[in-house]
Amino acid sequence: MSAQQQIDWISEAEYRDGEEISPIKHEWFAGEVFAMAGGTFNHTRICGNVHTSAKAALRGRRCSAHNGEQRVKVEATGLHTYPDSVIFCPPARFEGTGDSTLLTPKVIFEVLSQSTESYDRTRKFDAYKRIETLTDYVLVAQNEIRVEHFRRAEGGWLLRVYTACEEILNLENVEIELPLSEIYEELEFPELPEAPPISP
Repeated sequence: MSAQQQIDWISEAEYRDGEEISPIKHEWFAGEVFAMAGGTFNHTRICGNVHTSAKAALRGRRCSAHNGEQRVKVEATGLHTYPDSVIFCPPARFEGTGDSTLLTPKVIFEVLSQSTESYDRTRKFDAYKRIETLTDYVLVAQNEIRVEHFRRAEGGWLLRVYTACEEILNLENVEIELPLSEIYEELEFPELPEAPPISP
């Protein structure tokens, strides 16, 4: 999720009408609207890589991957937002008669930005947890190789962290695997210096 700028209070109906003609996307919650600014090169590249990798892995299967243009609504809170990538499976439900607002995501990906990382980890994740169909929440770092996979389990959420390009993100709830080498394709990060040896 990229940086946001708050604008004036509007109703949910006004928000939906405005999104139909707006050249940029906005997030809406409890009358507050936030303009979603463009991301960095790394953010944009990783979003594209995640979507491309997930879409290829799901080819011929029952579930579908969609990019950041797909709006998601959390019915329990009213939050309207645009995840960086989302996977949903039939029978999918949408708000109203069209398919612009998804109500039943299965997997949500967010690429972390410095300005919104805390929000993605806390308040936004708390809202996502209330989506009954959501089984997996994936946070992808943009300035280092690090993928955090939260998987719904009985009594809470389990976390697994991946930090090497040789590793493979296993999304068993949709029966696909995403290599980190694909998520971070065409990106390079400086190697961290080795820690000095500890003197005896």
